[in-house]
Amino acid sequence: MRYSVLSGEEEQRIHEAALCVLEEVGLAVARPSLIAKMREHGFPTLADDRVLIPRARVEEALQSAPRSVRLGARDEDKQVVLDGTRCFTATGGCGSKTLDLDTGEVRPSSLADVAASARLADAIEEYDVYWTMTSAQDVSPTTRVARGFLAALQNTLKPIQVIDACRGEEAETLALMARQLESAGAVHGPAVSMLNSVVTPLRFDPDGTEASMVFAREGLPVVCCSMPIGGVTSPATAAGTVMLAHAEVLAFLTLLQSFYPGCPLIHCPFPVFADPHTGITNYWDPRGEWMACASLQLGRSTGLPCFGTEYLLTLASVPDLCTGGGMLEVSTVLCFERMVIDAERVRDLRISLAPQDTSPEALAVDVVRDVGPGGHFLSQRHTVAQMKDFPITRYAGSSDAVDEKAGNDEGSPRRRASGEVRRILETHRVEPLPEELEAALLKIAESEPQAAVA
Repeated sequence: MRYSVLSGEEEQRIHEAALCVLEEVGLAVARPSLIAKMREHGFPTLADDRVLIPRARVEEALQSAPRSVRLGARDEDKQVVLDGTRCFTATGGCGSKTLDLDTGEVRPSSLADVAASARLADAIEEYDVYWTMTSAQDVSPTTRVARGFLAALQNTLKPIQVIDACRGEEAETLALMARQLESAGAVHGPAVSMLNSVVTPLRFDPDGTEASMVFAREGLPVVCCSMPIGGVTSPATAAGTVMLAHAEVLAFLTLLQSFYPGCPLIHCPFPVFADPHTGITNYWDPRGEWMACASLQLGRSTGLPCFGTEYLLTLASVPDLCTGGGMLEVSTVLCFERMVIDAERVRDLRISLAPQDTSPEALAVDVVRDVGPGGHFLSQRHTVAQMKDFPITRYAGSSDAVDEKAGNDEGSPRRRASGEVRRILETHRVEPLPEELEAALLKIAESEPQAAVA
């Protein structure tokens, strides 16, 4: 059973409002070639570079979009199928800085950081998908995305999702690498997926849209995202922000599905509120959980796979995919220790939401009878057997505040997590790519990017 925050009437009201915005207001398109392409596909266009999205086009797109999406991986058993049956977890991202494991200082991220974070994600059971958590600042901007993808590929057998491919030529390079991997039989399913976003309010990002069109053309999954900030780039109400996010995702989905019917797409709204004092993103607003859950519920109503956040209520709604952490400072700084701490948090959230055993063995009436009033259960065989499966909190917990106030560095979550990070990086090995394939991929990644042909 999935948790819901909207009644059927409320869900329909928000959806109808989103369709009204798309039909009557539309989205701005700042690239003439994209406007022309949309006009060729029958979208009404206005003189001020706006494109209207008729209700019928949205409904047609939702009809043709696949109901399940596969994220491929080097290891066949690590493929992820988003079909509504369970929730998978991705690492967080995408930053450009790293909290150095040795010095504790924040510095520009490197290609080695991409490799290390991918290897950690490969080893940590709670992460099912590796996002490109940070971009390598020690690599040329023209090859940064492709080199980052290759570094991740070399260090994880799990699915990889890029969230920094913002230009069509970057997407073309990734598509070429994906074809190379497929022809070599080195991956099972689509070799890479992409997350790209509408620019709120109501603007198609020309470069990001072009990149997404390349992936849609190739049959590579695209996460269609919207990230409105209530009070700044969307209405200052929870319902208005959720509505705008839903409208923008529907617009993105409709555009890609109209151009490339049957392409695999994922519904992904990330609505948040602004801090009323600073205007910056406020992930701690208590209404955030309602918005995340409502957005997921609207996404589910389309029948498409949905991407949510790691909020507890959202996880109770069982998104197909959710973010899992590993980042600091509003997802701009990669923190290796945080990857370990957040993985434990994901584990705990999954345990919190899992059904509990209510069998006669679990109710333990006979054990209570044996212990009786005033006794204790520590010496019972039943207790010993059950406690073996108790979840152990290693990196966070109620005692941490006391430990840190007392200056007990050895007991702090970060210090304990740091030891686990070092252990994984020293011992975990990922099966290397064949040398010939690796050389071919590196050649593609370092080549001059080609213009997109979407």
